[in-house]
Amino acid sequence: MKKILLLTMSLFALVACNNDDDENTTEPPLESFDYNETLGGDLSNVFDAPTNLAFVVGNNTVNASQSSSDVDYFTFTVPSESELIEITLDDYQSTDDAAFIGIVAGSAFSNDASSTGASDLLGGTLYGVSNRGNDILASMGTLGGAQGFTGALGSGNYTIWLNQTGASSEAFFNFKIRKAN
Repeated sequence: MKKILLLTMSLFALVACNNDDDENTTEPPLESFDYNETLGGDLSNVFDAPTNLAFVVGNNTVNASQSSSDVDYFTFTVPSESELIEITLDDYQSTDDAAFIGIVAGSAFSNDASSTGASDLLGGTLYGVSNRGNDILASMGTLGGAQGFTGALGSGNYTIWLNQTGASSEAFFNFKIRKAN
């Protein structure tokens, strides 16, 4: 009887220790958010009334289809104690390589696309086929004349402006947000 009791207690202690280790080393799974204009509707064309997207800590994909001279605006929040660490252009389909992405801090733009200058932007960049699979966040921060930034963007509201002036295009972005260190 003593051996069975000792064996049971040892097994219980081993399971309890293993459970404690799992709780300390296992991180919660990343969440994801997906927006596809084909399914969710056209992103706003109005600079001061952008589409509000509910980004989460994790991967946030946006599929934007634009025709010539189409302008799209959307806003999102980087949650408290988190940061936007990447904007990856997962794919880009078009017969030209001349689309633009701009970003401002806040939940809307102050001016429409035709009146917005680089100095109104936190950052921006041209993107296209040559950027497929690449993180474009750093290059956005170096736009000449813009306010500029380096590294990740901290918690707060941000608004994106997508502008296609040439041939129709389809862009697939992944906005990666993580908990800040």
